[in-house]
Amino acid sequence: MSRRRSPTIKDVAKAAGVSSATVSYVLNGLNKVTPEVDALVRRAATEIGYSRNNAARALKTGHHHLIGCILPTLTSPVFPEIAQAVQRRAAHHGYATVVIDSGNEPMRELEVIETLGRHGIDGVVALLHPSFPLATPPQLPMVSLDAPFPGLDGVMADHITGGRLMAEHVVGLGHRRVGLLSGFQEHTSNRERRDGFVQGAGERLDLVWEIQVDLVPQLPDAAVAAIARREVSVIVCVNDLVAIAALSALKSLGLSVPDDVSVIGFDDMQWSSWPLISLTTVRQPLNVLGERAVDLLVERISGTSMPITVERLPVELVVRTSTKAVD
Repeated sequence: MSRRRSPTIKDVAKAAGVSSATVSYVLNGLNKVTPEVDALVRRAATEIGYSRNNAARALKTGHHHLIGCILPTLTSPVFPEIAQAVQRRAAHHGYATVVIDSGNEPMRELEVIETLGRHGIDGVVALLHPSFPLATPPQLPMVSLDAPFPGLDGVMADHITGGRLMAEHVVGLGHRRVGLLSGFQEHTSNRERRDGFVQGAGERLDLVWEIQVDLVPQLPDAAVAAIARREVSVIVCVNDLVAIAALSALKSLGLSVPDDVSVIGFDDMQWSSWPLISLTTVRQPLNVLGERAVDLLVERISGTSMPITVERLPVELVVRTSTKAVD
């Protein structure tokens, strides 16, 4: 019994009613056709069971159509959302994705990138530690998430505007005395969120206390002690995980949110909209963050000549029930 011949690009072209060149443009993610034609070709390829021989293509082009996605942790709900967006967008461009938890350690990040390079990875999307020892030029095409790095393309949310939106919301509700749970300032996003909040607050808010915390849902004793003093009407948090920790601390102290104390976060991760949390927060577009990073990376991998690009994505305030006006 003879083995059935595998479909070819010519078969896809015939099924879609387009040229073989058009099929190649689509399957290589070159963005040279309309979205309608792109969808038509991909649907035809799926229907006839076309599958590319990536090993043969790598020998011909030098590209394996694999990218790495390096994140500091996969335990925070924010980073898996980004990883999913990276994977979806990479697949759209014809790339597979390797996702790695770096533990937020600079030398671990460097080791991972060197290992990926030895295994034929074409490029990397990475959220790097501020102390990452960046080579000049980098070993692989790289796009930085969440913070600019010299010589790298980057995509991040507009953290400064987000901080200002927090301040404007708090002021608009009539609050005056504020507690701030800020992140450690060596991280660009933490610093910019704080700077935006302070700028937006101006002289209209009294910063009664400020404590720097890790970006995890547990607060240090100093933060719990500050909350227990009951000196503020609102607690502004560097991210949603910290805000959830603040909600927990307030509940343990017998304080009601938002009747006794309002709480506001930053990120709008999936948990934040749950009715038991219902957190007022600043939404950063996590899906778009991952998608744009992949788009930029694919352009670099393809050898496109372009200046270093750093994109800042817009954010928006999402008001839920963890904040209210001062009585």
